[in-house]
Amino acid sequence: MSRMILTDVQIRALRVTHRTEIMDEKEVGLMLRVYPSGRRTFAFRIRGKDSKLQNAKIGEYPDVKLSTARLQAFELRQRVRAGEDVTATAEKAAKALKEAAATEIPNLGEIIEEYAMAVGHRFRIWGKTKRGSGSEAEMRIKAVFGHRWPTRVTELSLRDLSDDMIGYRPLSGKVSANGQVSRARAYLSPVFDWSANRKRFRKIGFGRRVPLPVIDLTETHDPASDDPAITGRRDRALDQHELKALLPLLVWPAPDCLGMQVSPEVDIRPIALRFLLLTAARLDELVRMRWQDFREAEANWHKPHVKSVRGDKRQQTLPLSDAAVSLLRSLPNYTDRRPDGLVFPNKQGRALGNWDRITSALQRRSGTSGWHRHDLRRTAATIMEKVKTSERVIDKILAHKAGTKDETVSRALGNYIASELELDFVKDPQRDALDKLAEVYARIENAQRHPPNQDV
Repeated sequence: MSRMILTDVQIRALRVTHRTEIMDEKEVGLMLRVYPSGRRTFAFRIRGKDSKLQNAKIGEYPDVKLSTARLQAFELRQRVRAGEDVTATAEKAAKALKEAAATEIPNLGEIIEEYAMAVGHRFRIWGKTKRGSGSEAEMRIKAVFGHRWPTRVTELSLRDLSDDMIGYRPLSGKVSANGQVSRARAYLSPVFDWSANRKRFRKIGFGRRVPLPVIDLTETHDPASDDPAITGRRDRALDQHELKALLPLLVWPAPDCLGMQVSPEVDIRPIALRFLLLTAARLDELVRMRWQDFREAEANWHKPHVKSVRGDKRQQTLPLSDAAVSLLRSLPNYTDRRPDGLVFPNKQGRALGNWDRITSALQRRSGTSGWHRHDLRRTAATIMEKVKTSERVIDKILAHKAGTKDETVSRALGNYIASELELDFVKDPQRDALDKLAEVYARIENAQRHPPNQDV
């Protein structure tokens, strides 16, 4: 143990490789503890009248100033001289402080609400649903861990939540619901990481302002990881015969044979699905698309927001094939379009909906089954791969945030390539790929003009 007359300059400059205690020569009994992490705390140590050492915590520097620490040390020394046991007093005060802090620890429901407001708003899964009953993530968590809602998060144990996951049974009566449990676990895990300021939330200012000692949910077993019924990767694309039956139905006005309750002249959902096939876009991107996003002169679709699981929000400027541009120009609202108007609106001018109903009708009429709207995006990507489009170009069309570890490009390259620049004598590889994609659909629809055995 060393001694010195402590000053603020010295305290801030101290660097140690192991815990070090320094006694202040100016105030008897005042001690500074310095840790390798950079943490510095004031404490008090002195022998009482019975020659036994008495210790007391004073506080953490710089929350407690040096002048304040010296004043408290002086007061503690006077109490020791008067025969008081300041160690017992300090322990009693620490216990009271701990009990007071416990009353401020949020329960599970409260910490989820905090996370949703602080971080979750960046992700669609944490947005309020149309039913107004909380976000999709919150509902998944509540389904599995709902009875833990009033429990303080610091009192939750790995065993408790693991038992909840193992014992969860859905209301439907299914024997297992590993997919539901896996989602609940996946959505709750970052909530705990944010609360504890760990992993990707470890940077100061990104995690919770007051960290909490909560469990790491990734230390529990994910029941979906060894469930043979959950593959984790969907491998469904429509084949040539399915597309041949489906494409003639993806037109406007909507075919009468679909039997929809709305007039065929106002139902643009079928042709909207054709647009998904032509662009490999996500359904929510199409639903949000506005006429101002269609840069007709350049034949581009500017997406202000594309899906981003992590990191900052991203944009995309997608070149459109001639077929996609012609489709947009054929829409009933093209002539009277307003910049802020939806490209694919419903009868009331709002976002399209009832996708399950139109999908079921299309499957019934085309004799196809087992595909979802997102499988149209997967179909487009698969066809582009079949016609020898590079995986890098397909990634760009899909607006995937591709990594660079396995590519012969630097991480900094993206900072030097401007996506807006186009040269009229150089064909964009994305546009070329989407033109080839449109050609494949045209050949499938018109087999007489292009015999099946002709190479694409």
